[in-house]
Amino acid sequence: MLPLLSLFTEEFFWFLTALTLIATVYFWRKFSTHNWKNITARFSLIIAIQCFALASMGITINRAGEFYSSWADLFGAQGQYQKIAISPTALSQISLKDLASASHTQGGSLIFRKVIKGVKSGISNVVYVVASPTIAKELVGPTHSIGSNYQVVELFPGTPGVPQTWIGTLDGITTMENLELAGKIPPTIAVIPAINVEPGQDTECMNFVGGAQVETWITRDMKSFMQTFMGVDDRLWSSFGYSTGGWCAAEVAVLHQDQYAQGIALAGYFNPILSRGLSVREKNYLSSKYDLIKYLQNHPRNTKIMVIASVKDRFANNSALRFVQRAYPLISIKYIPIPSGGHNIGVWKPFVATGFLWIAGANAIATPVVNPQASVSGSPK
Repeated sequence: MLPLLSLFTEEFFWFLTALTLIATVYFWRKFSTHNWKNITARFSLIIAIQCFALASMGITINRAGEFYSSWADLFGAQGQYQKIAISPTALSQISLKDLASASHTQGGSLIFRKVIKGVKSGISNVVYVVASPTIAKELVGPTHSIGSNYQVVELFPGTPGVPQTWIGTLDGITTMENLELAGKIPPTIAVIPAINVEPGQDTECMNFVGGAQVETWITRDMKSFMQTFMGVDDRLWSSFGYSTGGWCAAEVAVLHQDQYAQGIALAGYFNPILSRGLSVREKNYLSSKYDLIKYLQNHPRNTKIMVIASVKDRFANNSALRFVQRAYPLISIKYIPIPSGGHNIGVWKPFVATGFLWIAGANAIATPVVNPQASVSGSPK
């Protein structure tokens, strides 16, 4: 097996590229006679070099950005999740087996990977849960409890993208650990769901009529999952995403103020792009439904938004400025311009800490809910 994100896979493909190039140079003279067989052989070798080179480059770029976690994700073969997903009725609170199988980070966090079926959306896909060092100690203690002093942050990747980017390339979890250990943020539980749940489609975290209910998956289903699996109460969450995930973070923070207190859009945008092959009627419906400013003008305005964008990332920054100008009179909003760099993880990474610090300040103290009434279905209160 050649895992897509494996260094061995990257080296193997570059080795094949070099081997094909050397073989072409070595055998080129043997195909010098002008007949159709030799011409076909030369042409095939040239095409093979280009194919291996492009594949090697793609694998290298994917490893650097962690856009796809597996060959199945790359080629859209996500039907496997439906076969192995844990149904809502079979899901149980975190067990000793879960603790034993969890991954341990160098900073002391525990990372759980689950493939679940959403209670309301019916979507089957991957979700990662990270218990920061303080929470991890509580879990491995005698009570196996998360305690009462914690905040919940939902993290969203981009498109293409996978939840692991927050754990790996973006250094999101390492940053969270360092801030907690330095006493700058409270103990944190991070939930990182997959948002690219429709093969080959960018659903932008929306619910489609007669189609994927991705908004429901990342909100109601995640709440239900976290209440059942981690035992969280009804305190409000925070959302934090980059690129398309930034749009998702802003979307849920505005449209689901009963579940989220604030959201952070890092190089995100603030209106759905609707790149799917949709009819004019569907586009009009979704554009109206996910008009965040229109929603704020007619609904509660208890949310807070932080917007971070590079001034040289024209699309994201122009979208951010338009949103800030229109949203500022309605809600508490903070805009942080990044002076240089474009639309890439290297630019965003230093501002992950900025986001976590702002969340901690916005939450002030993670106040537990007294006698919370956990919603088994994850329905909003």
